[in-house]
Amino acid sequence: MQPVRLMGDGYEPHVAQLGEQLSYSLPVDSGFVSFSFTFTIRQADLDVLLSDDYRRAVLEVIAHTLLQRSTLPGNTRFTQSEFDSLVADTLHSTRDFLEAFIAKVSRENHIVIEKYVHDILNRRLNTK
Repeated sequence: MQPVRLMGDGYEPHVAQLGEQLSYSLPVDSGFVSFSFTFTIRQADLDVLLSDDYRRAVLEVIAHTLLQRSTLPGNTRFTQSEFDSLVADTLHSTRDFLEAFIAKVSRENHIVIEKYVHDILNRRLNTK
């Protein structure tokens, strides 16, 4: 049985369904090495990803940032449990919590998450 892609085009993060299981996959480049990460998600997560472009973009940028960091020597790999927490924080939190979370991740990783989120939103808007 082949997985069915439910969200995402080309090289961007995507959600696939295989049987009853939903998975969120995203490519992560770090220097000259490429990685692919796949995590299980729930239907409620997919519902938010399909209905809220902003939260979808936030998850994409923060997941990429944290997963890329996890590929560095000496860092531990990102676990399903950590991804579940990330999904809860980005897709299912209040707007105030999400804003504080974005600021925290930006500060801790020396990156402006909002800039990349807006780049993604503009790119998707221009391809519709």
